[in-house]
Amino acid sequence: MSDIQLDQLTGSMHSEDPNPRKYAPGARLVERQRFELDLEKSIRPDNVEAWLLGAASKTQSAHALVAEFAGQLAQSDFGVERVTVIVGTLHPQVRRYAWIWNVEDGICDEIQIGEETLSSSEYRNNPIFKVVEYGETVRVPLSGEADETLSPLMNELAAAGFSEYVALPLSARGEKYNAVTFSTRKHGGFSQEQWGTLMRLFKIFGLHVERHIANRIAENISLTYLGREAGQRVVNGTINRGSGLPIKAIVWSSDLRDFSSISESSDNEAVADVLNYYFSVLAEAVIKNGGDVLKFIGDGMLAIFPLSDYRTPNQAAQAAALAAIEAVRQLATLNQRMAENDNWKVLRTGIGLHSGEVFFGNIGSARRLDFTVIGEAVNIASRVEGLCKSLKQEVLMSESVAQLLDYDAVSLGSYALKGMQKPEHIYGLSFQSG
Repeated sequence: MSDIQLDQLTGSMHSEDPNPRKYAPGARLVERQRFELDLEKSIRPDNVEAWLLGAASKTQSAHALVAEFAGQLAQSDFGVERVTVIVGTLHPQVRRYAWIWNVEDGICDEIQIGEETLSSSEYRNNPIFKVVEYGETVRVPLSGEADETLSPLMNELAAAGFSEYVALPLSARGEKYNAVTFSTRKHGGFSQEQWGTLMRLFKIFGLHVERHIANRIAENISLTYLGREAGQRVVNGTINRGSGLPIKAIVWSSDLRDFSSISESSDNEAVADVLNYYFSVLAEAVIKNGGDVLKFIGDGMLAIFPLSDYRTPNQAAQAAALAAIEAVRQLATLNQRMAENDNWKVLRTGIGLHSGEVFFGNIGSARRLDFTVIGEAVNIASRVEGLCKSLKQEVLMSESVAQLLDYDAVSLGSYALKGMQKPEHIYGLSFQSG
């Protein structure tokens, strides 16, 4: 049988994959789990229900939940051989998550689905569209012959020997529904008695799915708004005021040059667009090199490269320096690309790097907290960045970072930093910005 997934959404995957599946543009493979299933083993429906009411609550992920539940349905009298679960989420780039389980290739994939997929004709012509959009239940009896009245997916399933395809809503999230599809090759499809039992099982299954969706949304929101490390700590329960720990890190402080003049000559919406362009470049460079963006403050950005995330402090410093170089170069590329726009103001940045110990934890009031880093190292990084304009440099660093680099940093002399008692030796980086 040819590959069928996300109910006939097509696109390209990895050509070297021994079990290739094709996914639509806008759909991205997140995780693949392989399984081996003994179809000679028989599981009674009441055993499946007992699992849902007991051990299923201990599943650590939606991926594991779907794989285990689908496997039990396959080993029961239902003869389910293909399962897809699609759910809504809150994420700046992802509209849906889906899990695609198929007994034939022994694979359960987790994929992210973007807006491009959901606006495609393939999705809108698919039976699952009626479930997600309108909460309908769809049952399609299948025969081995092609039927022009059915969708390409239904004809493909029929040709593969499936006797019935079912798509039904699990629960609603906002105006859209979470959905599940399942198919069997059993002669005559699902009997009336099986249908009633399946509906009872899927109602319980839907409650578990809701639990995992809530956890996933909490994690997405935390990671999106707090950053990777801070978000994960909050999700794991580090939420008490004052809770945290001292860590050693390369601290990144950056600022958009001439932001005041940009703000004065543009309306608020245009300024927001500029900041989105600018931060996309800088944040991507940091994240790509293993750093963690903690916050955006006006036109400023604070990030860290925790030393514990790298094998050596030298590697952390190299990553931070490389991220700074890439940010400056990509900003130059952005300026070139936008040069034909008469309203475009050339964007320049200043980046300061310093290595030291910071306190990483919850700071604020009892009712409003911020998970961030504080300490002298943060202040020094900010002061180092503040010298970029007067020294006509885009990237500056303290000696604590420069001495960790494998290549030569350019000594620019010692400078008194605002609010600091002793001067700091400042270094630049020798590189071409564009």
